[in-house]
Amino acid sequence: MTTIEALKKKHNRSTNVRKGLNALAFLAPMTTAVPEAITDAGGALKEIPAEFLPLGLISTDGITNSADANTEDVEALGYAEAVRTDLTKAPKTVKFTVLEPIRKTIQQLVYGIDLSQTKASKTTGEIVFDEAATPALAEYRLLMVMADGPAADEGIVGRCYPRVKLSSLPDEKWAASDAIQFDLEFSAFMDETAGTSCRHYIGGSGAIRHRDAIGFEQAN
Repeated sequence: MTTIEALKKKHNRSTNVRKGLNALAFLAPMTTAVPEAITDAGGALKEIPAEFLPLGLISTDGITNSADANTEDVEALGYAEAVRTDLTKAPKTVKFTVLEPIRKTIQQLVYGIDLSQTKASKTTGEIVFDEAATPALAEYRLLMVMADGPAADEGIVGRCYPRVKLSSLPDEKWAASDAIQFDLEFSAFMDETAGTSCRHYIGGSGAIRHRDAIGFEQAN
């Protein structure tokens, strides 16, 4: 015999409840290595490789990672429900809103142009560039890092999509009521070099402290 309260005490762990209180996103060229890990000994966050360029402030809507599952059913005579269901596709998308759209990294991403040789005027500081008739949207590596909690109990979660491409061009609104922002939506694809479409990272001092609650064994 047991009770629901006893089961809650035995199985539920509030230390596993995390929020994305802080989150950052980075883009890197496809030639960049996918990080093997994002934390050091003790769970401290490692320096992000210099090839990954920051996308700046993100709106409070945060980052949404989605997978749109498509299935095929096998139906049989005499049965009201499918007797077999197979997952055939699960395309991944990532969405977030950046609040610093004038960054060079974001301008290159959205307008599909190379700004590596574009410089600010020596006399006026002005930056001038032309859009292409048809944007040549490039593929990138996308790295995102989320952190929650104090240093002694910090949860760090990361995702690296080794191959993403902007799936839509954002609107740009100039108004007194809101900051200029870009709603970015990426489609993620399988990357043959990395051997995955998404690499997950779970770490931080909190992951060490509460490893049993998370359910992963420590490597020998």
